[in-house]
Amino acid sequence: MGAVRRGTGTGARVLLAVSLVAACLVAACDRGPPVAPEPVAPEPVAPEQRAPHETTAPLAAPTSLPVAAPPVEPATPAPAPPPEWRDESGKLVVPAHWLPGPARRGQPGRTPIERLALDEGCRRCHAQAAHEWSASQHAGAWASDAFQRAFTLEPRGFCQRCHAPEQDAAADVGEVSPAAAALGVGCVTCHVEPGTDVVWAAPRPGPDAPPAPHPLARAPAFGGPQACAACHEFPFPDGALREQPLPMQSTVTEHARSAAADRSCADCHMPRDADGDRSHAFPGAYDKAMLARALTIEATRTDAATVRITLRPADVGHAVPTGDLLRRLLVEVVVDGPDGTAAYTGRRTLGRRYGPLHQGNGITVRGELGDERVGMGPAGGVQAPTFTVPAALADQPARWRVVHQRVAQHSRNPQRAPIEGEVEIAAGVLPAP
Repeated sequence: MGAVRRGTGTGARVLLAVSLVAACLVAACDRGPPVAPEPVAPEPVAPEQRAPHETTAPLAAPTSLPVAAPPVEPATPAPAPPPEWRDESGKLVVPAHWLPGPARRGQPGRTPIERLALDEGCRRCHAQAAHEWSASQHAGAWASDAFQRAFTLEPRGFCQRCHAPEQDAAADVGEVSPAAAALGVGCVTCHVEPGTDVVWAAPRPGPDAPPAPHPLARAPAFGGPQACAACHEFPFPDGALREQPLPMQSTVTEHARSAAADRSCADCHMPRDADGDRSHAFPGAYDKAMLARALTIEATRTDAATVRITLRPADVGHAVPTGDLLRRLLVEVVVDGPDGTAAYTGRRTLGRRYGPLHQGNGITVRGELGDERVGMGPAGGVQAPTFTVPAALADQPARWRVVHQRVAQHSRNPQRAPIEGEVEIAAGVLPAP
């Protein structure tokens, strides 16, 4: 059993990660190379805020596709048992206490105005952490333009309860108070159990000094993926229609199977500063430096007609991309003709691929056709898209790039999916051999 040490102390900080790694964490990616999904059963889109350094493209008008299964507004799926986790000493942590997560019916009601007032008290004492959080994906979980656009297209209580967790779970879809919207995923969401004034945090070496002006509970689970799991791993919400459940986000399971399974989410997404304090900026899929560290990319031209871009997992504890179903990697190769204009362009998208799944119960749902993310599948999760250059261009150099993208909505043709935002991870030029 994971021990809980109750006492007093300053700087109570939960070691929570962002899903890359994701909000809905919030979750939602174009998983796919050749085929984009056909929304045969209604499912939520859980987008994320666009970061300042991303470029954007105009959004295409949404298309209407047939739905085979009847519309269902599911309850937020019951939380799965916390994942197995061992602390730094190797001791198995089995929490028997509250952990953060989306709003759920049946839990103590949350009063957004009161929670916002409590959150503002946190920020006054923990100013540096609050400043870092204010520019994070957690802060913009509800208010971000990207989420609001997707929520307008597909309003679902399932999305609302994760992106506005301080709004009472019983609220109507779209009924989010200004206080809950301003909070997003705030200090109190991760640190204060609803209906109590106890602040939860991860253990820290030595006593807390000076004493905290509020009840404080420190527990090992807040130092590992168990504190992140309820928001970063969950099934599609149409589980009642499915013969077999399908993960909508599986970041925590991916982490457990990765080479970084002995590290916590916070080690990457809440790095310590010189004073040993954890950052609350939550860098992830919108951070170019983090994306660059996550992949090893090798571009080769084995002969005049063949260009291969090999992507391997590097300093990362899950698939790339992870979380949001609208995320993908774009691998692109361009060869100019003698006149200097692009004469050949090859593109490949890497992600999860979906299509109609016809079940024995007569209901057609969205099924996963394949998963071509880096870090998943055989060969250690290595992906190596290969492009064939026309013979007439064999004597020309080839430009290449790898881009992390988030599409605004799925399309049957991945090349036509409207781009919500993108971050170029790497680029270069290969001379003709």
